[in-house]
Amino acid sequence: MAAACQPASKSAGTMTTYKIDPEVLSEVCNEVLEFSLDDGTMFREIRSRLAERYPGIVDPSERPWIGSRAGGVLGKLTLLYASLNEYLIIFGTPVGTQGFSGRYNHMQIWDFFVAGETSTCDLETDQIVPDIYGPGDTGFLDKGHSLTCEMKPGSWMIEYGRGPNITALPFALMDSLLSSVELKSFFLTMSEYSRFILRSFRGPG
Repeated sequence: MAAACQPASKSAGTMTTYKIDPEVLSEVCNEVLEFSLDDGTMFREIRSRLAERYPGIVDPSERPWIGSRAGGVLGKLTLLYASLNEYLIIFGTPVGTQGFSGRYNHMQIWDFFVAGETSTCDLETDQIVPDIYGPGDTGFLDKGHSLTCEMKPGSWMIEYGRGPNITALPFALMDSLLSSVELKSFFLTMSEYSRFILRSFRGPG
């Protein structure tokens, strides 16, 4: 079940300008579905095609994969871009996982699914049948909402977050730091994030 993409460039009611367009991400998602996940070709194509569309913004190089546990959802991610009000990652799991989406009162999040199957359910409505997403579908989590989710083995997505990233960091990192006591992932995440933030200040080029 695909959710409609939201408008791209400016936040409603503000003058904040964003560099990443969800419609472009949806296009890239559908373009790479024919490529192999097993040998990493799909990931290389994602990086390359996004870097072509966003030169000097999206990093085409292969960055480290980082273990991530947030809301019980355990997977791995690699950063493609981050600024103070946007982030773009590849996220997924070879073995499957489930947990809580988080609630982001100041951010919107798009998930563009490229492999596997992910089910979600709104925790605060009478929904009893899950929304099921597969390759080519788009999921959207609006400000203030939350979901439970289950990712089947081999599920991967391009995830785009829009809004003040610092407000999401406690949820994104506290599971690794306090529950798993996974310091390596914590420090690697902060190192990569800081690298991209500094890069965004320098601008394209």
